[in-house]
Amino acid sequence: MKSLALGALAFTLVAGAPGGTDAQAHIVVEPPATPPTARPARLPVARPATLPAQTPPPLSPAEEVERAELAWVVFRSRNIFIGSTVATALGAALVFPAEANQCADEPKSLDRCTPGGKAMVVIGYPLLLVGGISMLSSGIVFGVMKGKLRRLEQRAAAPKSRAVRWDPAGSRFVF
Repeated sequence: MKSLALGALAFTLVAGAPGGTDAQAHIVVEPPATPPTARPARLPVARPATLPAQTPPPLSPAEEVERAELAWVVFRSRNIFIGSTVATALGAALVFPAEANQCADEPKSLDRCTPGGKAMVVIGYPLLLVGGISMLSSGIVFGVMKGKLRRLEQRAAAPKSRAVRWDPAGSRFVF
C-alpha cells in the first residue's frame, strides 16, 4: 500500500510539473524589465510649524554630583542583579539534575547520592540559595535606585518657575 501511495505521489509531481521542466532547465535569476508603476501625485499637506527642541537646563553642581552617585549605584546594583541571577541559574542547573538522576529517593542525606551527585548538590544548593536571596534584594535595590535617578532627571528637566502652580503629579501647589 505504501509503494502505491509513493508511486501516485511521484506520478503527480512529474505529471503536474510545467511543460518540460527538468534539472537542465534555465533558471531565471533577474526579474523581468518592467517600468515601475507610477504613483499618483500627492498634494502637499500643510504641516504645523514645529518648535525647535529645547535642551534641558544644565544641572547645578550639587545635582550633578547626586546624579553621578545615583548612576554609579544603579550600574553597580544592575551588575550585582545580573551576577546573582546567573548564580541562581547555575545552582538550579546543578541541583535539579543531581536530585533527579544521581540521588536515590531515600531519606534526605548526602549518603544517598553518587560521588558526582554529592559534588553537584554541595556546590549547587549554596549557589541556589544565596543567589536567589541576592537576586531578590539586588533587584529591589536596582528598581528603587533607578526610580530615584529617573525622578532626579525629570525634576531637572522640568521648567523652574517661581510662580505658584498646581503639580498634578504630586497633587499639591509648588513654587
